[in-house]
Amino acid sequence: MFKSILFGLVGLLGVTSLDTHKPVYIALQLSNTDAVYDKLREISDPLSSNYGNWLDKGEVDALVGGNTEGNRRVMEWLGRENIDNIYNFGDAIKFVDTHDRVNELFKVDEDSYEDSYEIPLELKQYIDFVEMSVRPMERKAKINRRAKSEEVDDRYFGRESMVRLYNLPNKSVGKAVSGGLVEYQSNQGFTNEDLNSQQRSNGQVLNNLTNIVGDNVGTDAESELDVQLISQAADDIHLWYWQSPYWLYSMAVDFNSAKTVPEVLSMSWGWAEDSQCDIVSCVNMTSKQYINRVNYEYAKILLRGTTILSSSGDAGAPGRTSEGCDDARPVNAIFPSSSAFVLSVGATYVKTVQTNKTSVTRLCKEYGCVEGSEERVVNFADVGWTAGGGFSNHTFATPWWQTDEVDTYLATAPSLPDEGTFNANGRAYPDVSLVGHSCPTYIEGTLCKLDGTSCSSPLMAGVVAVINKHQIYNGRNKVGYFNPLLYHIARECDDCCNDVEVGNNWCTERECCDDPTKFGYPAVKGFDPVTGLGTPNVGNILAFLDTM
Repeated sequence: MFKSILFGLVGLLGVTSLDTHKPVYIALQLSNTDAVYDKLREISDPLSSNYGNWLDKGEVDALVGGNTEGNRRVMEWLGRENIDNIYNFGDAIKFVDTHDRVNELFKVDEDSYEDSYEIPLELKQYIDFVEMSVRPMERKAKINRRAKSEEVDDRYFGRESMVRLYNLPNKSVGKAVSGGLVEYQSNQGFTNEDLNSQQRSNGQVLNNLTNIVGDNVGTDAESELDVQLISQAADDIHLWYWQSPYWLYSMAVDFNSAKTVPEVLSMSWGWAEDSQCDIVSCVNMTSKQYINRVNYEYAKILLRGTTILSSSGDAGAPGRTSEGCDDARPVNAIFPSSSAFVLSVGATYVKTVQTNKTSVTRLCKEYGCVEGSEERVVNFADVGWTAGGGFSNHTFATPWWQTDEVDTYLATAPSLPDEGTFNANGRAYPDVSLVGHSCPTYIEGTLCKLDGTSCSSPLMAGVVAVINKHQIYNGRNKVGYFNPLLYHIARECDDCCNDVEVGNNWCTERECCDDPTKFGYPAVKGFDPVTGLGTPNVGNILAFLDTM
């Protein structure tokens, strides 16, 4: 929904494939969830003696346990129904059968707007929900979008610009670390030819993507962008592409069931927290319950030392569900970027500066690249879209690793949305930002400029991979759940983040709202729910890590 995209729901219901077979994911009711969250805090707190001791899959499975009685009952039911292709994950069960057979088992009404289904009466006390379809989103990339303001540099933000602006080490990671990109709803894919073209233009190692989970059929601007931009940030990274047919829960279940997984995972998708039921069929659950279950799955992913990143959105604090600045929906948190278990990434642009710098790469020599060093938050008034940010309504308390920053912002912000329209005790996002304008992307052989937080998220994923390589090279563990460590670094290292103090997010991708006190947040010195902690100074972060 973000990436460089316009998002809108299309259709009233949706199976995601023309294949006669479809996977079904059964979420069993949980017990002992505290063990997962407690263990995650213990090993992700940079001040803990157990910091960085991430678990392997077997250790996570043992910690989780599962709903033994519910699992037994559901497995017995599937056996009586003669279902063969079953995968038992303890707290979740997946099976694959024909489309018609699945509809028969769950009495699916595909003529209903709700795409309704029924959980067998004997199993209702054991099952939270079932994920077996989505209502697909229409996505339209922001390609070759010229800025509305002359202050915005429309030239390419290539690797050469990134190395200079973010003090990124200009050397290959040599496939010592891995990073993956996630696409949902059977989204179309990418080509290695386009990936190689972008790598050549940036003077990088030619590095094909060979780890593909799911399908890679056709080409889509968003998939091309994701793959090429993580590669741009982390030269010669071990690349993964993970395509999922449905939505957030089912993908997380598949990820947690895999023996080998990437160390960094970037997602450029999302939707309003309170509208998750617009995407999945909410039988036996609410959007909040769905989010809580996805967060639990994310916590399990983090236990294994994988960093999860997500785009903060392209429609400001109002979000896609309030593009016209609806008084009834002034600010709307976007999930999964609003998750406390995700590193949320916002977007900036670079102010135009002509330095007559001598370029090195073919991209910058032939087409021109960004040269300045002053960044501003992406806003409709300047660029024609607005980077998202705000506060989650589905967290009971601000996460422990950002309480000081959030408290300071709430006490000093010159304006805030009306009381009751946002959750001042919630998780604030984004955590960090990177450039999201004029990102070089080859699409079917043609070099294009793409915009969106779907550019900044894979760029940051590449930065995390570079940090992982540094840690591993120096005999330390990968950063895993990066949020607690990142905020610790920002507090202790004054020059590890480039603060972005000017801007706001009270615009959408359609217009700027009239009353900023109602529809969004202003940027301030230090942390804010506009650009987070700012943009990274990677070299300084690496130097600081060497002192810990």
